[in-house]
Amino acid sequence: MIDEDLRTARRRARRWNELDEQRQAIAGRMRETRAALDATVAWDPESMAVQEAKLKAFGRALASLQRELAEVGPARDLYEELLLRKERRLTDSADPRGAELLELGRLLAELDVEIPARERAREAGRAALRRPDDREAAAGFVRHLQALGMTIEAGALHGERGLREGRTLVDELESRCRELENLRARLRVRREQLLLA
Repeated sequence: MIDEDLRTARRRARRWNELDEQRQAIAGRMRETRAALDATVAWDPESMAVQEAKLKAFGRALASLQRELAEVGPARDLYEELLLRKERRLTDSADPRGAELLELGRLLAELDVEIPARERAREAGRAALRRPDDREAAAGFVRHLQALGMTIEAGALHGERGLREGRTLVDELESRCRELENLRARLRVRREQLLLA
C-alpha cells in the first residue's frame, strides 16, 4: 500500500514543484512590471495603461496558481513523510537496501552540516574582500576557515597578497559548495531510487 501512496505523492509533489516554479516566475514578472510602471512617466497614459493591464493579467494568473497549489496541498511534506516511513521499514528489515539507505542518511547528515559551514565561510570571505582594511572582517573569515579545519595565519589576509589569497580561498569555497550541493542532489536521487524500487 505504501508504494502506491508513494507514487501518488510523488506525482503530486512534482506537480507542486512545477506550480511553485510558475508562481515564482509570475511573481518576478509582476515585480518587473511594477518597476516599469513606477518608471513610466505620468504624461504617458498609454504606456501606463499597458503596464497596468499586464499587472492585472499577472495577478489573475498568480491567483489561479495559488488556488492550484492549495488543491495540491502539502504534497512535498506528505511525499517526504512517506519516504521516511518506507526508509525506516527498509532499514529495520533484512532488505539489502537498508544498509545503503543508512549510509546515504549518514552522508546526507554530514553534508547538511558541512555545506552551511562552508557557505558561512564563503560569505565571511566576501565580506572581508569588500572591506579589505577591516581587520575584524578578516579575522572573522579566518575563524570560519579554521572552523573548517583549514590552517591559515590570522595576518595572512592583509595587504595586496592577502587580497589575492582571500579571493582564491573564496573561489575555492564557492567551487566546493557547488560540488557538495551536486553530491547532495545525487545522494538524494539515489535515496529516492532505492525507496521507489
